[in-house]
Amino acid sequence: MASWVITLYAIIVGIWWPRLQNYFVDRSLAEGIQDGGNKLAAIALTGHMCDVTMGMALVPISRHSALASFFQLSVSTTLTLHMLSAYTLFALVLVHTFLYVSWVAFINGISAHARKVLPVLNPTYLPHETWPGSRTSLGVWRASLIFTGLFAAIIMLAISVTTLPKIRRKHFNLFYFTHLSSILMVIVICLHASTMLYCTAPGLAMWCLDWTTKDATTPAENDEIVIQFLFRKVAAVDSYQDKMARRTWLSTLCSRFRQEPAKSAQWTEKIASSLDRKHDQQNHDHLERKEQVWHTSVDLALRLEGPYFSPADPSRYHTVVCLVAGTGISGAIAIAGAFRAPQTSQSPAESGYPKSEPVWRRCIIVWSVRERDYVDLPPLALTSDVELQICLTGPEKPRQDLKAIMSGITQSMPPNAGTWAYISGPRGFIESAKRVCKALSDVEYYAASWEI
Repeated sequence: MASWVITLYAIIVGIWWPRLQNYFVDRSLAEGIQDGGNKLAAIALTGHMCDVTMGMALVPISRHSALASFFQLSVSTTLTLHMLSAYTLFALVLVHTFLYVSWVAFINGISAHARKVLPVLNPTYLPHETWPGSRTSLGVWRASLIFTGLFAAIIMLAISVTTLPKIRRKHFNLFYFTHLSSILMVIVICLHASTMLYCTAPGLAMWCLDWTTKDATTPAENDEIVIQFLFRKVAAVDSYQDKMARRTWLSTLCSRFRQEPAKSAQWTEKIASSLDRKHDQQNHDHLERKEQVWHTSVDLALRLEGPYFSPADPSRYHTVVCLVAGTGISGAIAIAGAFRAPQTSQSPAESGYPKSEPVWRRCIIVWSVRERDYVDLPPLALTSDVELQICLTGPEKPRQDLKAIMSGITQSMPPNAGTWAYISGPRGFIESAKRVCKALSDVEYYAASWEI
């Protein structure tokens, strides 16, 4: 991918630089201006590079796009491409801006004749083609490009700042709604440079198509989902809750969701705070102090998206091993559910083909969790055909030896049997598990990172 992007930029430079250099240098020399032509050519070149990079940043944001499906790109891959393109775009915008500011300082230091030959607000055009030489609407628009560019750069700066990990993860709504301002930014940029429209059109078209096709919400009374919170601590309010704050609990919440926008803080805290209010209305004295699983129902407005394409397909392997830590168990629960499900949706008589043995024969979950955070998970308790290994960690407790676990599993495998590992959890755990799987030549793996 990197080689293709570098090749694309090399083509842009090879095509545009000679033409831009000839235009601005020859025009400056014709008016007796010896310097500044190359800098103007560089400003125009970085502008064209911004056009192409903006198009590259917009293409991956359509999660159901035909492009991602055709190339079999996962959401994590497209998001990585989007972030790299966006940061490259911001860097190019900064270079574009600094080059223009330095050129303005240069042009103001030479003769008044030069400032008339090369209009400061838009040196691409001749003086009589832009304001104040031309007071037509077209002339005013040509002179306004500096202001539209500045406005778009301010929006882009706000978007870039909110993408910083510390801000993005702690204030996701701020990150999300700031990103929505990119719609206005694209409109303003297209006013700043008309060539931007051609580069952004493909990504915008796929994004609009994605939004118009994914709105398929059933009536509220027909939608009931189960949401499970892992390892959320109750705030210390009274003596009972103070004791519960030192414990970890799993709350199962059945909520009917309608397609309405959430109007409060982060969606997880919105749901959890509703759950807290529900419990505040109950008499805690009637609850057993040892209870770790609470069940309640509240009505909430949620918008759910997904699932999206993923290259992971556990059904193609003889043995699937889920190496998970902490809340990474959520993905393992889904895999265990798929393992219990029937391998085919039709009987041999209905399909017309003879019955074949399923490829997927074993499902092993290796869960590393802190002892103080451990809770009994009902989905796993009902899974008798899934091999479950739980390693409780904590002070003075050893961590899992993933290498020994994976070596023991692969040694017990029959010849030529495929093994696939699903990895999820904190970043350090994921990196450690990936190193173990890479060292085993007969093991394929997929690392599910949920960080945005």
